[in-house]
Amino acid sequence: MKIIKHLFTITLCVVSTHLFAQDQQDEIIATWETQEAQVEIYKVDDRYIGNPINPEGERNTEIEVLNLKYENEKWVGKIYSKKRGRLLDVACQVEGNKLLLEVTARFVSTNLEWTKVN
Repeated sequence: MKIIKHLFTITLCVVSTHLFAQDQQDEIIATWETQEAQVEIYKVDDRYIGNPINPEGERNTEIEVLNLKYENEKWVGKIYSKKRGRLLDVACQVEGNKLLLEVTARFVSTNLEWTKVN
């Protein structure tokens, strides 16, 4: 009987840890106010995709601004730079209602901050 209780406790810990980690991964899912527009981030399989919101308030799926994957407690991937006209490396972290982005172009990094809308 004690073995069954221990197995149940271990199983419960593993499942709750997995669910908590999943919640952390998905905390990036939201609409974010950037310096230029609003971007909606949503999940497709194991990727987090960001598209701008058009003037009608709808997601513009023709333009992909972000393509991220959750690794080592942060989101990493590519961000489209309208200024440079190409994709750049990006690492993101959520802190409260802020999305902190570190954008890297070759050897130069820039930090951006987006604010959660919803």
